[in-house]
Amino acid sequence: MKKPIIYLNHIRNQKEDVSALYFAKTEEISKRIHHHDWIKWSTEHKRFVVPTAQNTLGLLVDIFEDIAEINTQFYEANLVGNTEEVCIGDATYFNGILEKAKKCGSVTLTPLKNEFGRFLVVKYTYSKSIYQILVNCYHCTWNKEIRNFVIEPKVNALMGFINYVAPRLTVKMHNELNIRDCRILQLLYEQAYKKDHFYKSGSLDFLKYMQLKAYSESTISTYYYFVLRFINSYKRNTLEQIKLFNSEKINHYHQLMLGEKEYSTSSINQSVSAIKLFYNDFFKQNMQIDQIIRPKRGKTLPKVWSKEEVEKILISISNIKHKTLLALVYGSGMRIGEALKLKLADIDSKRMRIRVLGAKGKKDRYTLLAISQLTLLRDYYKEYKPNNYLFGGQLGGQYSATSAGNTLKAAIKRSHVPKRGGLHSLRHSFATHLLESGTDLRYIQELLGHESSKTTEIYTHVSNKYLSQIKSPLDDLII
Repeated sequence: MKKPIIYLNHIRNQKEDVSALYFAKTEEISKRIHHHDWIKWSTEHKRFVVPTAQNTLGLLVDIFEDIAEINTQFYEANLVGNTEEVCIGDATYFNGILEKAKKCGSVTLTPLKNEFGRFLVVKYTYSKSIYQILVNCYHCTWNKEIRNFVIEPKVNALMGFINYVAPRLTVKMHNELNIRDCRILQLLYEQAYKKDHFYKSGSLDFLKYMQLKAYSESTISTYYYFVLRFINSYKRNTLEQIKLFNSEKINHYHQLMLGEKEYSTSSINQSVSAIKLFYNDFFKQNMQIDQIIRPKRGKTLPKVWSKEEVEKILISISNIKHKTLLALVYGSGMRIGEALKLKLADIDSKRMRIRVLGAKGKKDRYTLLAISQLTLLRDYYKEYKPNNYLFGGQLGGQYSATSAGNTLKAAIKRSHVPKRGGLHSLRHSFATHLLESGTDLRYIQELLGHESSKTTEIYTHVSNKYLSQIKSPLDDLII
């Protein structure tokens, strides 16, 4: 009769150097192990293990000689779960670019109007260090009626406050506080970074230029960051010298960025667009933009939930406001920013439509209002009585996108549905489910507000409707 085999596998790391025993359990092997206390059970590996030494193999052969065979075929094999991705040789070509400054906390400036006047209220979670900074700042004062520190809603007062506290505190703005002055925006965009001897502030005129071009706040912030990073990568060059860079120099910069592997292809493309705007449109350099090589973007498919999974997510939410918001994003396919900007007048219950104003690309459109969504909205209205934005925040203004994201995250966890992204995955799911139900791609494009049909066509790659109609050639074989 053939003896059972005990396979050995070598496990070596910083904590241990052992040989694990893999075998089909038999009564004889179990008894033999019981009589040799140097063979121990490992709860971590869920195997019997022995210390690795020169005589380990010989001892095991002697112990099991008459009942089992010791096999070392897989002694140095990598077992599933014991490997990890290791990247060797990551390069950093630009050291110390926009180093983050250490902060001891943050404050949020919130606009307030009451019988005593107009103020910017300094909201913060109390700590002795933050309180001391605010006490010593003469640009803000303690208001007895409001029982908080306040700032005059004037440009000079706000600039003075940011300049004083930003080295130690992060200054945030409530979404009802609309900052138009480029000098303040510049301070806010640059407050996160250390200002060493070589630090160069970005161009204030470039900020004004992007505002005049009517770029969105998000685009302005992103483009400003990438231009700021670019000019601070060349520490010993003045801004006047950087203005004279050619496309070869800029192309080389982005190649180095790509080599550092810190930024995604999408981010580097944003950097190319920002620097292209900086040179060609703002500086009027007439640079040969086709010489600036854009890295090829990988093709990634949107992650979607099934209808059943979306249902489980929504059912798990008990708060009517949270449920109404997430149901609206899925039921209409809106971006979260579009949903949070909605006002009561944008809900057209007679035509069962939702009006989306000033969407991406400054375009208005209509999208769907589901019957079940209308019922949710009516129940939500009765309880919350919104008077401006459909979904208001605790301090007024719009509801926070961060809070909405946290709501979805908690619902996914409660409903035990696989995590397939965040709020935007609800929009992806809306489009995919419409396509699977037979809706023409052109209508889906209009509902989503896509400028190009190519953007909408990506949903054909994730739709089960089309995949289920394709037959694998393996089905024609007899195997």
